[in-house]
Amino acid sequence: MNNNKIAITKIIKDDVKKAVFDALDLINAKILFTKMNMKILIKPNLLKPKSPKYAVTTHPDVFRAVVQWVKQFNPEKIITSDSSGTKKRGITDNSCKVSGIKAVCEEENVEWIPFEKTAREVYQVKNPLVLKEVPSSVLLHEVDLIINIPKIKTHGQCLLTCSIKNMFGTLVLELKSKTHKMFPNNLDFNCAIVDIYSVSQPQLTIIDGFYCQEGNGPSMGDVVKLDLILAGFDPVALDTTVCKIIDFNPGDVIHIIKAEQKGLGTTDLTKIDFLGENINSVKRKFKKPKLFEGFLPLPKRYNDFLEKIFIYSIIKFEKSKCKLCSVCWNNCPTKAITPPKKSKLGKTIPKWNRPNCIVCYCCAELCPHEAVDFKRNFIWSIFMKFRLSILEKIFNILYNLKRFLKIN
Repeated sequence: MNNNKIAITKIIKDDVKKAVFDALDLINAKILFTKMNMKILIKPNLLKPKSPKYAVTTHPDVFRAVVQWVKQFNPEKIITSDSSGTKKRGITDNSCKVSGIKAVCEEENVEWIPFEKTAREVYQVKNPLVLKEVPSSVLLHEVDLIINIPKIKTHGQCLLTCSIKNMFGTLVLELKSKTHKMFPNNLDFNCAIVDIYSVSQPQLTIIDGFYCQEGNGPSMGDVVKLDLILAGFDPVALDTTVCKIIDFNPGDVIHIIKAEQKGLGTTDLTKIDFLGENINSVKRKFKKPKLFEGFLPLPKRYNDFLEKIFIYSIIKFEKSKCKLCSVCWNNCPTKAITPPKKSKLGKTIPKWNRPNCIVCYCCAELCPHEAVDFKRNFIWSIFMKFRLSILEKIFNILYNLKRFLKIN
């Protein structure tokens, strides 16, 4: 099988089905259906309960088109599953309903079950970056084929959430918060994302580029109607391609680089056979999230030190929006947010303890009322502005000198 194919198709006049079918036909995805009566697992993005118009979750029209394409091959069963971002029980069911995915499941006779309602299994990670094992659902090995349907969105901590990051949702509920707590360092957290992807690795990815998010994604960004579908087998190449389309530097998306190092794909797009549209014909520059801190090419111990000293954001709650719903303090992995002593809507806000904060942005990402905002450290903002022209050149020179000395 040729894994180096990526199809890019345009959604014309909102005909999502044609764009999805064309993309999958171009990469000859039908070769994945190697036997009769296969069990298929489809993994959409169901971050939290939001209507499709907000571009937070996989669009139901894209999901329906993928399901209808799969049904051509007469599988024994199609299962859809995910686990939403908060600890609250029942949240994934609600996300599925509000997103419109559940209605499609009912209409298309697709089984819906959240990962948290399935039996658990602990998967061993080969060549781990930071995680030796990943607890997840038994579905990952019980099915014959996993299909990933991520959405193109910016992300405050990771810059981009798409093919690789979407499989973080195979961790159930509170395990996501636990992972943030285990790896407060941004480099380590992105490595954990890659380890999780490596045990939940889908065989096919169809990227929802119908309605996307730019700016302060993945849940509070501005909606962009990009009208694109991407399909392929290599998650690293797919996410690299998305970066090129939205004018991001793939080198700034740590989990893309680490996934390539782990052997999960390539960032070298000259090795990819592009079908359908070409990248230049569909480019649309996206606004970056203001929370994104970037990446320094430094040894881990120096990164840790700089993050503790310089990289922090001041959390802010908007009194007019805050409903004191408890989502932020219940899902903060380090208990850096606590409820106010007296609760009065429009008058009191949650309390933030800066020393406990690991800057994971879970509070902003999961707040259902978009009441959480951040203000970045001014010194760090200035430093990041000039890092490319000064710091990276210095370290590139040192790195190349080190390689030269080793060779000779």
